Amino acid sequence: MNRRIAYVFLFLIAISTQQIEGKEKFRQKNEAPVVASIRNEEDNTKYIQHLINQANYGDTVRIPLGTHYVRTIYLKNGVHIASKGVLKQLKPDSVEKFSFAKQCSSSPLFVGKNIHDISLSFKAAVSNEAVYLENCKRVKVTNTAIQGDSTNICAFSGIYLRNCEQVDITNTEVSFFGKSRQSPSFYQRGTGIRVQSSKNIRISDNNIHDNGENGLFFHACAAIVVHHNRVSNNGMSGIQVAFGSTGLEKQYKITDNTLTANAADAIDINNPDPVRQVDLQAVIEGNQSKGNGWVMGKKTRDGSGIATLVGLKNVLVRNNKSENSNRPAIYIRQCDAIDVLENDADNFAEIVGDLGQIHLFKNTFDGLRVLAHAKAKKLTLDSNHIRLVYLPNDIAVDSLVFVSNNLRGDLNINMDGRLICKNNTISSNSPRGAIALWKVNEAVLSGNQISATKNSALYIHEKASNVVVEDNKIHATNTCIKDNGSSHLKIARNTLASATYNASAQTLVSVNPKDLHLSDNIYYVGKERLEKDKTRQALGLEGNGTVYMQGDVRGLFKPSASYKN
Repeated sequence: MNRRIAYVFLFLIAISTQQIEGKEKFRQKNEAPVVASIRNEEDNTKYIQHLINQANYGDTVRIPLGTHYVRTIYLKNGVHIASKGVLKQLKPDSVEKFSFAKQCSSSPLFVGKNIHDISLSFKAAVSNEAVYLENCKRVKVTNTAIQGDSTNICAFSGIYLRNCEQVDITNTEVSFFGKSRQSPSFYQRGTGIRVQSSKNIRISDNNIHDNGENGLFFHACAAIVVHHNRVSNNGMSGIQVAFGSTGLEKQYKITDNTLTANAADAIDINNPDPVRQVDLQAVIEGNQSKGNGWVMGKKTRDGSGIATLVGLKNVLVRNNKSENSNRPAIYIRQCDAIDVLENDADNFAEIVGDLGQIHLFKNTFDGLRVLAHAKAKKLTLDSNHIRLVYLPNDIAVDSLVFVSNNLRGDLNINMDGRLICKNNTISSNSPRGAIALWKVNEAVLSGNQISATKNSALYIHEKASNVVVEDNKIHATNTCIKDNGSSHLKIARNTLASATYNASAQTLVSVNPKDLHLSDNIYYVGKERLEKDKTRQALGLEGNGTVYMQGDVRGLFKPSASYKN
């Protein structure tokens, strides 16, 4: 036999005399597979297997045009397979079903165990897996198209890797492994590519669609690259990463993929261990997502547009785009060192649970929700465009930082910890106003432009202490700042403009002030700047308390509280 190429002369002769019927074109994209009527199913497995067995290391077994009926073919070290024809797997003698206890069948099309240095290129329609590799190294699957059984509700995977290294799957189509999802409440088994306990795996430029469960599934894997794939119309998540108990998972790069119409999350990375955060060292970048989390127009219980991240640290989520996801575009729970940068989504970002440092920079989101009882060391929002920020009562953030954001809606701050709010543009049409500080240990609001049309632009409750409001431009239809007795409140160098023409309107109101410091503020009512000789009152002081003033004009307020210059 010639080195590098094993020409299949005997196989060609055998094929030409068998008069195999049922030849068909491989289906078009998203077209359901067609099973041809076959009157003469000759088993050609032994011819192909004989050629593989006789081939030398580095040879290529080439299978010619035509439809070739086979059962299970066993791969050999260093022997490549290249088929121009379609391999049609004959039905196995017994029916097997996928389960957690049985994740691979006994009769895949190609089986490789403890082999290395091979490549596969073929087209096939199969009953079970098209490729099953265990303990294999340096394997390439390229220019391949495989179809599963679209009627099977407990189907095995199209490609299944276990304990493998250095496997490259590229330019391959994997489809119809398992029955398509029929209900938003339940799904069928059948994953496009399933990888377990493996490392250094690259999956790129593939089309993975219409499988019963996930498009891509990884369990207990490391050094994974998923690049420039089309993953669509699968019955669960487009890409799912699951975790073992040994902490092997790290170095994931999920980049430039298109994730469309998958019935659950676009990308789901969920570590369920509540006491162990996985240092994933992951990059999720440049992915395009649309319409995930729906089944026949109905919502499923999952469906993040960009990613679901649970129990992780060291993850970069950058420059992804999401449209029409059923659930939050990005969902973060029990995580640390998460950077969410320059993403664009028409849905919310959601932050939940005990967290470390979370950084959102230059994103466009419809909103941000921090759920009740969330705790974080540091939550930073920098230069984002967010329509609505929802911060419920009883969150605890050591440091909550808002810098240079464009925010609409109202900020409700009721937390333990420190707030920094600088150089933001915050506007609100809410009856709750623009910013309400109900509880905070320390806060600095500086350099912001704040406006409200239906209530106070800034409300400060007595439980909010050590608040500094300086160098802001604040505009409200009625009162700009209302202080309800916050202790050690400092209001300095602000421009406060109340748009109402009500003669009794006051730009700043303080009830029972507790060491209120006012200095060098400018007050407007309507278009009128209030000076010392004006009769209208800019400040309203009610109850009892102490006010210290420097630069603010004494004649602009009603002295119902004690004050000092």
